Amino acid sequence: MGWLDDKLTRDTFFGVPIDDLLSYQTVKVVRIQDRSIGFMALLGKCAVLLYVMCFLMFGQNGYLHYEPVAATASGKLLGSLRGLNTSELSYCQGGGMCRFVDIYSAVAPDPEPNSIFITTYMREHEQKRQCAVGANVCDRRSPFQTVATREYYVAGVEQYHVLISQEAQATQFFHQSHDERFKGDMRTMDGKVQSYRDDGTGRKRDITLREFKAGSLMLMTVGEIVEAAGFGWGDILEGEHQPIRQSGVVINCYLTYDNTWATFNPAPKIRYRAEFVPGAMQVRKTFTEPVGFGDSRMLVERVGVRVVFKQDGMLGAFSWLSVMRTLVIVMLLFAILTWAIDTVATRYLPLAERYEDAKYEFTENLFNMRQANMLEKDQVLQDVPAGRREQGGGHGFSSLYGSVPTTSRSQGDGGG
Repeated sequence: MGWLDDKLTRDTFFGVPIDDLLSYQTVKVVRIQDRSIGFMALLGKCAVLLYVMCFLMFGQNGYLHYEPVAATASGKLLGSLRGLNTSELSYCQGGGMCRFVDIYSAVAPDPEPNSIFITTYMREHEQKRQCAVGANVCDRRSPFQTVATREYYVAGVEQYHVLISQEAQATQFFHQSHDERFKGDMRTMDGKVQSYRDDGTGRKRDITLREFKAGSLMLMTVGEIVEAAGFGWGDILEGEHQPIRQSGVVINCYLTYDNTWATFNPAPKIRYRAEFVPGAMQVRKTFTEPVGFGDSRMLVERVGVRVVFKQDGMLGAFSWLSVMRTLVIVMLLFAILTWAIDTVATRYLPLAERYEDAKYEFTENLFNMRQANMLEKDQVLQDVPAGRREQGGGHGFSSLYGSVPTTSRSQGDGGG
């Protein structure tokens, strides 16, 4: 281990002074009297403050902490067709068969939650079991065979209303504060129905179709829902040969909630935005169910409008932690700005060398000071006469570190 002892000493690490390796850099304030660099610094600081305070803090609500909304929604068919005459309906003319169906028969039991299936066209297949010839009792495993089929439109279904019930809340915020601002339903929330479409000038933007105030029900006709999704009843979907009244259509209703619409957030209540868009996958547009039992039955095939409710959104609450995060961004941007301006001042300005000398200053190296002190001590001992050294047990000498007593080494020399 002798070679390692030469490399690792009290003051060096493999020949490098430890004071250099573990040097500390402190901040030094240098006032550079140059209008160009001063104006650049002032402009940069103002830009940082405007960006953080106006855009991040208030524009982007940098003082809020967000939580995903927990929400539920459902649809219920309402209405009556009293006074409606099929002669007033265009799709019932020209041999088209129509039948009035009440709201209970028009809605098919959709197995998927958060959706409603509204029938617009029906096919009734009258079926009987194919029994073996001469059998007195028909085998229950015998298949059914269609003996008659009737098809008809559901008359006036576009005039039925769909009641969209919904609730939303930020669960964690509400349980912590029990503040009613973090929960809402259709009685307490304002909302609107929007659609991204041509505004009539050739530009596409969000168009508000309906508005609902707190306390009013979100009630829309089936025809309004189809129109809000950008469809007409005579439209034919890709891959289909019949209009959507006969082929069916899937419409997604996106409900988005927020409470950051006020000047100072969080807002006093939640509001929602509804948008009806065509489903990306036009599947489950039909619904089939058997009616009856025994040797005969009616197989009812329904085609219609399937509305699927999808909910999303973020609710915000004031948080000191979010405020501190935003302020940290201020300090980080100021540090980057200071580094950039220092680089310009010490590299590219006419007096860059002078500015660099004023900015960077190195103190005395402690290792070198110790080495110089030891040399000075040895030199003093060599200059002192032997008689003086024998009598100098109680005396010392001055150095960079003050008075250094000449005890052990001088006494050792004197004893020799």
